[in-house]
Amino acid sequence: MQPPFPSPVATWRNNTYNAISPPNPDINQAGKTVIITGAVRIDPSHPTISSLNFEGEWHWPCDSAFAAAGTGCLILIGRTEASLQGAVSLISPRSKVEVYPASVTNEIQVREIASKVGAWDVLILNVAHLLTPSTIVGTKLIDWWTQYEVSVKGVIVVAQAFVPSAKPGAALYGITAGALVMPPSLAPGCSAYSTAKVAQVKVLEYLASERPELFVVSVHPGMIETDIFKSSGADLQILPMDTVELPARFFVWLTQPKTKFLNGKMVWANWNVMKLADKANEIQNSSIMTIEYGGWPFSPSQ
Repeated sequence: MQPPFPSPVATWRNNTYNAISPPNPDINQAGKTVIITGAVRIDPSHPTISSLNFEGEWHWPCDSAFAAAGTGCLILIGRTEASLQGAVSLISPRSKVEVYPASVTNEIQVREIASKVGAWDVLILNVAHLLTPSTIVGTKLIDWWTQYEVSVKGVIVVAQAFVPSAKPGAALYGITAGALVMPPSLAPGCSAYSTAKVAQVKVLEYLASERPELFVVSVHPGMIETDIFKSSGADLQILPMDTVELPARFFVWLTQPKTKFLNGKMVWANWNVMKLADKANEIQNSSIMTIEYGGWPFSPSQ
């Protein structure tokens, strides 16, 4: 379909397609250790797959997609043992699965998990907090600030604990939100959620700069009907909704050497990957797809 939002490519995807399909030999994950943070529970609309969710964050079968691509070991970190075990029962037996109940904002718990896991290949930061739209002045400070505790502190806690044990060529992905690029008038009441996601993206830009041996990308997973999406007041009748498989398989596609031109960038899972690869030089050698001051003609070379 034609892109409903500004896009660097002319082809917009709402569902999975061959180029990002796990059986594709180019995106085989054989032997890799993949860590996914964010509570895991069963999505009743997809009873045959497990979905990742942190207080209503994006539902998608990311663990199943990596398992289908041959992942050697899946590490799932979530807040409750019961929900984690429910997901394990649905994952392909070809992959070893380890689960660790913990909050990503708890530094002690996360560091203990990191010491047990050891070296890893892929780390997906799937963290968010249930959105309750409200004005800045009209909300309780503790409710507003919780978005930063989860989306910013949680990312830093996990990064500090796990990045030192990353394998050569490891990849770290942060889940972000398309709303952060929208004018406030198009996302009323979302100041805490949107600005926390802006901060998260910028934190990951810094991480990409500070750790050149690490591949770091922020990903907007698309329009998925989740608790957060529904609580935002968005109307799914007028928006181009996406399947849960699209972002899951997009992440698997990202984990290959030829995607490194996206390091430090924010991308949308809807962007056709073949067309995106055609723009590799332009993307890699510019500041596009990063958080910057629009209209300010500045570049590091000036």
